[in-house]
Amino acid sequence: MIHWSLRLKVTGFCASCPCCRIVSSRPHSRYSRKVQDLPIRDHPVQLLLLSHKWFCDNEDCQKRIFTERFDWLSTNGRRTKRTDTTLRKIAFSTRCHAAEKVAHAVHIPVSHDTLLSIIQRTEISSHVSPFRGIR
Repeated sequence: MIHWSLRLKVTGFCASCPCCRIVSSRPHSRYSRKVQDLPIRDHPVQLLLLSHKWFCDNEDCQKRIFTERFDWLSTNGRRTKRTDTTLRKIAFSTRCHAAEKVAHAVHIPVSHDTLLSIIQRTEISSHVSPFRGIR
């Protein structure tokens, strides 16, 4: 089976600390991470993200070194938000073992444990039903 692998290199010259929001322009190091994205024409896609770690120059901040944040990545940084959204819809539509098979059928390789974790991390607002208490 064909897999798409795309290499993304971040070329920013500064980043904002996630704790104190102070902008830093002093790089610490580079690192790479693999990110799962939605398939292209029925082929799984994996992004290799080459990014920076930065020094936080704010003396009052508890973080001394931080990684760049990207608004298009999920909270754990292993999947794009759109992949997470798709997996969440699949996971909530059926039980996790069946959802795992559906995800594999649409070329998003994931385990049922990961789908269960996505369900557990999802915040569900509690709405009061207008029919509550009516029998």
